[in-house]
Amino acid sequence: MGKLIRMDLYRMLKSRTFLVCLLLSFLLALGSAPFGKLLYNIARSFAPDTVTPFVEEMDLSPMIADPFPILGFMLALLSLCWFFYADVENGYIKNIAGQVPMKGLTVLSKFVAAAVHNLIFILACIVGNVIGTLLVQRLVLDAGVADSIRVLALRFLLIQSLCALLLLAVSTFRSKALGMILAVLIGLGLTPLIYMGINKGVSSLLGRGIDITKYMPDTVMNEKPLDTLKALAVAVVAGAVFLIPAIRIFDRKDVK
Repeated sequence: MGKLIRMDLYRMLKSRTFLVCLLLSFLLALGSAPFGKLLYNIARSFAPDTVTPFVEEMDLSPMIADPFPILGFMLALLSLCWFFYADVENGYIKNIAGQVPMKGLTVLSKFVAAAVHNLIFILACIVGNVIGTLLVQRLVLDAGVADSIRVLALRFLLIQSLCALLLLAVSTFRSKALGMILAVLIGLGLTPLIYMGINKGVSSLLGRGIDITKYMPDTVMNEKPLDTLKALAVAVVAGAVFLIPAIRIFDRKDVK
């Protein structure tokens, strides 16, 4: 299992898609604060009396609690989709699966590698946010830093449960297109529209109202304040619901 994880990590870190998506996420984080300052200067030049004064200080805690810039989270998920499908797309899944006692271990290995992948993206975005902010503002080490680390840890676990969903779609069902669609919807925050449709369908079948939206990982991770027990429960349950079938179904399927 250790060799399988090391192989997946090597394959992931050498992937051109991973490097491109990581670079884009870093640049988006780096340019967020300077771009905001540029927009402020443009607005001030046209209507100086109506523009809110530019904030010269920025707290560090929001950058830790929510490090991904606009489109950054989507890029991270898309990078994972390419990684999850690479062994099938390139045809060497047969060789990999033939060297392990359970084919499903290849799915578990990708899940572990995804954790490293996500930590790298989170770190890159935090560094980008900090550097970009220092270019135009003063950075303040505020009192909320400790709690922001807690929030980041919970968000990381919830992201991992979403990785289990992508693994089920991409690796187990071998549908890169489905995985990419899910990555875009999750990354852009559009999944609540899907959950509304599911709620109506399930409610009509059960004869009573039901709302799954508030229990889905991608919606829970954006709740403010983020409840520790709820986030942990959702991450564990959702991860198990998606990861266990992904491993078992893949283990029983013929590798082609």
